[in-house]
Amino acid sequence: MKALVFDLDGTLVDTKHDMLDAGNLLFESQGWLTRLEGFSGLQTAIQGGRAILRYGLKEEGISFNENMLTYYYQLYLKNYDKVLDNRSVIYDDVAATLEELQLMGVQLGLCTNKPEKYARELLKRVGLIDFFKRSFIGSDTVGIAKPNPKPLLEAIYRLDKRPNEVFFVGDTNTDEEAAKNACVDFIFCDYGHGSIYNLAKGNSATIKIETFKELINIYKDKP
Repeated sequence: MKALVFDLDGTLVDTKHDMLDAGNLLFESQGWLTRLEGFSGLQTAIQGGRAILRYGLKEEGISFNENMLTYYYQLYLKNYDKVLDNRSVIYDDVAATLEELQLMGVQLGLCTNKPEKYARELLKRVGLIDFFKRSFIGSDTVGIAKPNPKPLLEAIYRLDKRPNEVFFVGDTNTDEEAAKNACVDFIFCDYGHGSIYNLAKGNSATIKIETFKELINIYKDKP
């Protein structure tokens, strides 16, 4: 029976509004006029803290390098910590489906590009942390983030599985590329951030799902 490793943002939890709010808090704290607003603001926010910062710095006409970006990213995380679960919500049927999958004997892991500290705290607050006791990988856990295959392979290793014994479930091109790079079958979440904001289509996915509970169908009547 294949295990499941999950992305977090846009797959398990809809985090887009808190990511947007964290960006705007940072912009405001720096005295910048730029704000993330509407569809385009959310489209930027779901790409993560560094994408938010690149957008803000470019809009303000501020030249920057990677060292400056790293500095601002730490400020972004401090602001994100203030709004971590203010408006984030679990997608429909996630908790019930994860519980049923566990009862069916499916092993579960997590591989996110959110720093591990914040990912753990968020999943603790929304009540999902206990599903990922064995395998929990953040962007900083192994020193590199997706789409590099290393974090996904580490998540798989912690489940005592091989790449061909796992599905990776995600919603973005980054997730899809990570799966390709790790030689793992990819399940694309059509309800997630990537599809909703026209950033991903899951063209190479083995399976596409429109709701989270459809994952149960993969394992029905299978040994």
